[in-house]
Amino acid sequence: MSYFRRRDVAAVVFPLLLLLAAGLDEALADTAGKVIPLPDADRAQLEQYLGKGVVGDAIAASVLAAPETYLPHQGVTMTYSVMEVGKDPSTEAHKVENTADPSFSPGWHYTVGQRGSAYFQKSSDGNLMIVGDQDLDNKVLTRFTPGEPLLIAGLAPGESRTFSVKVAVADLSDPTDINHTGSLDITYTYIGAYSVTVPAGTYSAALIKWDYKGSVGPASIKETEYRFIAPSAGMIAMIETRHISAMLIYSDKTKLGKLLQSSN
Repeated sequence: MSYFRRRDVAAVVFPLLLLLAAGLDEALADTAGKVIPLPDADRAQLEQYLGKGVVGDAIAASVLAAPETYLPHQGVTMTYSVMEVGKDPSTEAHKVENTADPSFSPGWHYTVGQRGSAYFQKSSDGNLMIVGDQDLDNKVLTRFTPGEPLLIAGLAPGESRTFSVKVAVADLSDPTDINHTGSLDITYTYIGAYSVTVPAGTYSAALIKWDYKGSVGPASIKETEYRFIAPSAGMIAMIETRHISAMLIYSDKTKLGKLLQSSN
C-alpha cells in the first residue's frame, strides 16, 4: 500500500474511531443515569395533591429494574396519609401478599384499606400488570386484559409506551355476571427520578405517569395518575382515583394524594 493510500485510510478510520469512542462514552453516560428536570405541568399536579416540598431535586435515573425490585416485603403493612382537597387527611393501610384466589394465581394480592384490593401478575415479558381490581364500595370486580401496566422492566427515563387494555366489570357476588365492557388506551411514561420526602423518610424514587383514555359501558374517560416507586419500598407517594371502576362507571373521579407514613 502506498503512503498516500495509507494516509487516505487513516483519514477515514481515525475519525470513525473517535466517533465510536464518543458513542461509547455517551452509552456509558446513559447507563449511569439521566437527570431529567420535572416538567412544570407535572409539578403543578403533584404539588396540588401531595403538597409543596414533597418532590425535591431531580436525580440520576436508570432504566426500571425487575418488578420484584420495587415490591415491598410481603406481609408488611404500609400506612399512608390520604389527602383529598377540601377534607381532613385520613390514613389507609396497604399490604401485598401472594394471592390465594385461583382466578389470579400465581400473583400478588394488594389490599388497599377497607375499600378494596388489586391483583398483580407478572407477564411473559417480565412486566408487572394489574389484572383485577376489587371495589368493595361499589361491590364490583374489574378485570383488565391483558393487564394494566404497573411496572415495566427495562423502560428508560423519559420513555413512554402505550397499551390497549380490554375492561370487563362484573358484580362482585357473581364474577361471571358482566355488567359493562369496554377498552382503555393507557400511556405509561417514566418521567424521571427525584428525591421525594414523605412522613416515612426521604427516598430516591422513579416517577411514573399513567394517561388513560377510553370508554367502558356508558362512561368515557380521560384521566391521569402518578406514582413514585422506590426499591424495596413500593409506592411511596401517589395521585390516583379511588378505583378504576368508580372512575369509569360511577363518575367518581375524586383524586387522592397519598404519602407513605410508615412501613412495618
